[in-house]
Amino acid sequence: MGFPQHTIASLSDQDAKPSFSMAQLENNSEPGLTLGGYFCPQCRAKYCELPVECKVCGLTLVSAPHLARSYHHLFPLDAFQEVPLEEYQGERCCQGCQGEMKDQNVYICKVCQSAFCVECDLFVHDSLHCCPGCIHEHP
Repeated sequence: MGFPQHTIASLSDQDAKPSFSMAQLENNSEPGLTLGGYFCPQCRAKYCELPVECKVCGLTLVSAPHLARSYHHLFPLDAFQEVPLEEYQGERCCQGCQGEMKDQNVYICKVCQSAFCVECDLFVHDSLHCCPGCIHEHP
C-alpha cells in the first residue's frame, strides 16, 4: 500500500513537464496534459485521484484519510456469541441501551464478555464497528 503526495509543478518551474495520468491514457476520453497529480512512490506512474490500484506495479494507492475511513472494513468486529436468554447467567441488562433483556437471545462479546440485546448487537456491528464494553475497559 502506497501513500502518494499530491504534487503540482509551478508554471514558472523550467524543469516542470506536463504529463498524462494513467487514467487518461486508459480511458478513451480527451486526454489532457497536466502538471500535477499523485505519483506512485514505487514506479512514479501518475494518477489524478485516489484510491486506485497502480496499473504499472500493482501497488494500492490511498490517502491517509481514505485508510482511516475504511479501517473498520479492513478489520471487522467479530460476531458476538449468541446465547439463549434462559441459559444466560449474567445481568439481564443490555450493556448498550441499559434496557432489560427481553429477546430470546443475548449477544456476548467474546473479548470483554459484555451482553447486548439484538438491536444493540446490530447497531454495534453495522454502525459503531467496535464493542463499547471493550472500549470502556481499555481506554
